[in-house]
Amino acid sequence: MHGDAQFAGSSSVPAHVEMMGLMGAGNNPMVGMTVACAVAVAESNK
Repeated sequence: MHGDAQFAGSSSVPAHVEMMGLMGAGNNPMVGMTVACAVAVAESNK
């Protein structure tokens, strides 16, 4: 539920958002992995 709020309440996460999370993990591990985890949670809750 909290993860969806980061995507403006959208239940479907665009592919580019997931890629931003994966690339962000290299520049800022905490932010990047947080986004990646949020995407994974959102995907599993479909």
